[in-house]
Amino acid sequence: MGELKIYRGWLLYDELPEGWLIDKTAGSPVCGYEFCTNGKNIITGLQKRALVRTRKAQSEISFTIPCTPCTPPNKPQKKRKTPCHAIDANDVRTVNELARQQFKLKLLIDMRADLMICEIEGWDKMEYINELKLLINSFASQPLS
Repeated sequence: MGELKIYRGWLLYDELPEGWLIDKTAGSPVCGYEFCTNGKNIITGLQKRALVRTRKAQSEISFTIPCTPCTPPNKPQKKRKTPCHAIDANDVRTVNELARQQFKLKLLIDMRADLMICEIEGWDKMEYINELKLLINSFASQPLS
C-alpha cells in the first residue's frame, strides 16, 4: 500500500472504498476527484468523508492512434486519373476574404473591449481608435513595391 495522501484534511483515495458512496451534493476542491462518504448519517457524527479519484492520472492514460492500413509493398498502388481537388484562384480569394473578415471581427471585439475599459476608467475613448487610424494611414501613404 502506498503512502497516505491528504488534501486539506480529507483523505485521497485512488479507488472508492468498499461500502462507500460518491457524494454528488458537493463540488470537489481537487480536479479529478469527487467527495465520497461512508454512507453514515452526518447528524450522528459517524459519517466520514474523503476524496476519491474519478479520473485516471495523465501518466496512466494509454491510447492508440488509429491508422489506415497501408498497401503491402508487393502490390502496386493505383494511380489516380484526376487529382482530388484542384485549387483555383477563386478558392484562394475566398479563403483570403474569410481570413480578412475574421480579422476584422477580432479587431472589432478588441475595440469594443477597449472602449468599455475606457468608459469604466474614465479615459479618452478615441485614443486607441486614433492610434489605429495612424497605423492604417501609414500603410496607405507608403508606396507599394
